[in-house]
Amino acid sequence: MVRWPANAQPLAPFFHPDVGASSGGFIPCGVCSVQIGPRSWAVCPRRLLALKAANASVEQQTLRQQVLHFAGYGHGDVVNVWPEVTLSDTSTDTNYRMDYVLRRGVEPPVIVEIMTASTSGGNKRIRTDMQSAFCDAVLYIHGLRPDKGNAPGVNARQVWARMASQLIVKSEIANAWGGCAIWVVQDALVDYMNRKTGLRIEELRSLEWKRGEVNIISANLDDPTDLRLYAGPVHSTDGSACWTDLLSASAIPNVATLTRGLNPQSAFPIIV
Repeated sequence: MVRWPANAQPLAPFFHPDVGASSGGFIPCGVCSVQIGPRSWAVCPRRLLALKAANASVEQQTLRQQVLHFAGYGHGDVVNVWPEVTLSDTSTDTNYRMDYVLRRGVEPPVIVEIMTASTSGGNKRIRTDMQSAFCDAVLYIHGLRPDKGNAPGVNARQVWARMASQLIVKSEIANAWGGCAIWVVQDALVDYMNRKTGLRIEELRSLEWKRGEVNIISANLDDPTDLRLYAGPVHSTDGSACWTDLLSASAIPNVATLTRGLNPQSAFPIIV
């Protein structure tokens, strides 16, 4: 975790002396979203959605209610929620972490996964590392810095790779149990997957909000009411869009694109 010494300048005046008392004198650098150009990216899953019964922000209420409705729960239902559940089974060599498991009585469980972006490491010299960006944001909001400062970059490729390895598997597991998996994904990441992979996402758009084998609810940070459901089959037998397209390339570049950059002087020979 990136942290800041609570008594270190220039932020020390903004924190009560008790801040950091239980964490060795440090406070976490709380950055939940960053702005890259005109677009805001969530870099903390709780910025997008936190399923705590008494802690739903105004911005999250619409998304929260839609997730619960899509999971099959109605007004007045009592639903148990377990956060950060480990699914470990040595007999099947299964080891996964679930963001949330929801269950009403003895009904099949519903898995809810929340996927947002992660940040790049950043550069301390130009103050794009998380610690510097946090400091500059606090100074700016208190009028002690004329501009907002720089934000860390967004590592969408890393997040997509982690998501792609689990999206289908967790959905198949939940379906086999008789429940379902609901992935809550920021629209910026959905757009990235649409551009960078073979996934034809708009062909999987569910205008009637019908459940599929894999389900993604796309959420917009700037407009909490702009929610979209993408649902469909894991595999396709007739060439229609399916979720395994997520693992395919969006397009195949010409091999000359690679070979043009192969400088003979920079190669080293080996003998086989």
